[in-house]
Amino acid sequence: MDDLNEELERIRLRTQSDVQRLWELLMRPLGFSSTTVWLCAVEEDGRPIPHLSQVGDPGDQRVPSSAQVAAFVDLLRRLSAEADEAIGFAVLLSRPGRSGLSDDDRRFAADLLRDCREAGVTCHPVHVADDVAVRAVTPDDLAA
Repeated sequence: MDDLNEELERIRLRTQSDVQRLWELLMRPLGFSSTTVWLCAVEEDGRPIPHLSQVGDPGDQRVPSSAQVAAFVDLLRRLSAEADEAIGFAVLLSRPGRSGLSDDDRRFAADLLRDCREAGVTCHPVHVADDVAVRAVTPDDLAA
């Protein structure tokens, strides 16, 4: 078992820092040619389920719209309802660039977190990765 797999086996998502570490491990090396939403299901004890899903159209350059986020959250709600045990989700938006968080990134995170809350879906802090860093979208970012 290599170092990455060993660390992923040990990680438990209990804090924003834990979620950030997960995405830093999974998204390396950084550098993206399109905008993609990544989904990792998380067991009730915080253990990430070892399957990473890529959501969206390959080659898309746009951050998902509010309507697309609502449809995505409906999918998460159904997945959560069909699971044998309680699960939650970690979500990351990756996109090309070096600009830090954009207004579209903030809107995406706000839409996702609001829709998940309203649907009763557990969602860990949303993260955004660009060509230089993985960043959490914090409550202060959402208030900006």
